[in-house]
Amino acid sequence: MRRSVRRLLVTAVVGTVITLTVGAGTLVALSKTVTITVDGEVTQVATLAGDVSGALADAGLTVADHDTLAPAPQQSITDGSVISLQRGRLVTLEVDGSEQQIWTTATTLEAAMNEIGRDPAQFQLSADRSRSIPLDGLSVTAETLVPVSIVDAGGQAVEKITTVDTVGELLDEAGIELGPDDRVNPRPGTAVTPDLAVTVDRVTHRTTSSTRELPQPAGKRVKDETLDLGVEKVMVTGRPGKEKTTYRVTLVNGKATAKEKVATTVLTKPRATVVHEGTKEQITMVGSRVLFNDHEFGVNWDGLAFCESTNNPKAVDPTGSWYGMFQFDFPTWASVGGSGNPADAPATEQLMRAKLLYQSRGLEPWLCAHAAR
Repeated sequence: MRRSVRRLLVTAVVGTVITLTVGAGTLVALSKTVTITVDGEVTQVATLAGDVSGALADAGLTVADHDTLAPAPQQSITDGSVISLQRGRLVTLEVDGSEQQIWTTATTLEAAMNEIGRDPAQFQLSADRSRSIPLDGLSVTAETLVPVSIVDAGGQAVEKITTVDTVGELLDEAGIELGPDDRVNPRPGTAVTPDLAVTVDRVTHRTTSSTRELPQPAGKRVKDETLDLGVEKVMVTGRPGKEKTTYRVTLVNGKATAKEKVATTVLTKPRATVVHEGTKEQITMVGSRVLFNDHEFGVNWDGLAFCESTNNPKAVDPTGSWYGMFQFDFPTWASVGGSGNPADAPATEQLMRAKLLYQSRGLEPWLCAHAAR
């Protein structure tokens, strides 16, 4: 009985060894090697699992909600299978003040932005476009880059790329300071838009002046009873005047565009010549004789009258042809503006008309011309 038991035990042991031996072969036969790529990093994994999820579990990998896995978790695998796992990353992107959250499997900021149709080259980013996105996510601000041009003081247009909101901010960014009268088009509060053209006109002012001559007024003649009759005296010498006009000239970018008169000053007042004419008669009566004591034009009028009529205003030539102190005939008297009989005119009128005759014909009309010298 013991032998039988022993034989049975031996047989059992032998049977167990055979089973174990066969199992080891089975394990070897079931083991496989797969390639797992996680975000581009490649790992070789030996596994007994029959599907993708088992292989990932053997590799200590889990799949999150926003990860991308290929093939699917239930997909069977064989030796040499390739499994790709791309980790999802949260990118918080604030574009021009507006925030959006993006789950992406891209590993760089540039790739993530391209995924949502935003060209990184069109934005000023708070992080470099080539920056890697960590698994715990990334927050980035982006400001749209806007192409504009600025023409300052009539110069060449300067092309710029900017992220500012208004024209005023654009000028500050460009270091352009405005003077009190400078003009900006469009206005500083205008919103910046793509391809906006901004013009800065520099406005300055300068003062100029010019002078001109003022014409001399017409002369004045004034009767003066303090001066002897026939005497003329220049009391005021006339002259032209001078006037200064001041202008305010507006220059835009160095070119004069407007001229405004701001003041007029008389530097020299124009002045008329003033001549006083004597009205005081210097007549001396000696009987019927009238003496003028007058030598105007260098003529001794008393001497001429004495020779012609013995200074008698009422004298008449014996022939009845010549009359008065200077013996006028009627035609000659009329030629110097006289009317009626010369002998009936006052002595002062006779002298005045004699002077008019002298001014047109000299002493030639008188036979006593020698007495006038």
